[in-house]
Amino acid sequence: MILLNTTYVVNTGLENQFLDFLRKEIVADFRRDGFFSDLKLRVVYTDDEATINYCLQAECDDMDKLENWMMMNSKTMAMKLRQKFATSVLSFATVLEDVEI
Repeated sequence: MILLNTTYVVNTGLENQFLDFLRKEIVADFRRDGFFSDLKLRVVYTDDEATINYCLQAECDDMDKLENWMMMNSKTMAMKLRQKFATSVLSFATVLEDVEI
């Protein structure tokens, strides 16, 4: 299982506007093509009072599917985010894979 973990750093005061956008636009994009089996939204706790951080986690069956989805969608999603929030919301993605311990 591959996990795409996208972290969003949101300026304080924009949380509600961002979460509305995330649910209507970003989550809809993740669900549209059926590449992901599970989505979770989490708060990332930090000491920075000027921002609140969220991570959206999406599970995918394998790396090939994830790479295919990213080629088709990641630039468009990043553009939507920039058009809506400019530099008030920043994001970065991390790809994780389970390793047996």
